[in-house]
Amino acid sequence: MTKHRLTLTATERTELLAKVQKGKTAAKLIQKAQVLLASDEAVERQSQTTIAATYHLSTRSVERIRKEFCEQGMAVFDPKPRQPRSDKKLTGEVEAHLIAIACSEPPVGESRWKLQAIADRLVELQVVETLSHTSVATVLKKTNLSPGGSRDG
Repeated sequence: MTKHRLTLTATERTELLAKVQKGKTAAKLIQKAQVLLASDEAVERQSQTTIAATYHLSTRSVERIRKEFCEQGMAVFDPKPRQPRSDKKLTGEVEAHLIAIACSEPPVGESRWKLQAIADRLVELQVVETLSHTSVATVLKKTNLSPGGSRDG
């Protein structure tokens, strides 16, 4: 069942044809343009299963492409700006605390800092809410430090 029926205007149709015929666009965008052209109600519209089989897509993908076009119009072909990750726990301040802990004396009874011990210490100091030992390893690797290594840093 087709939920999103679309009728392309003459300008939209020419823009989509240009994208397909030039071949200078990314393959996924060309495929998206082909699906939209095949879905046009103004010209002979193909069924959703035929379009899916022709362009090697699932029927769900065809429906998603139609829905995006109905909601956004030709803006679906504009490049989307990349957003910086906002969920990163390791800011510069956290990294500084981590390095300070790694360079300090290890806990009593230990010869060197363990990765999990560093992560636990950062949580204990309330620098971060939670932190995995792999994140600690990544920071230490990035800064060329290793727990228990030479005391240069």
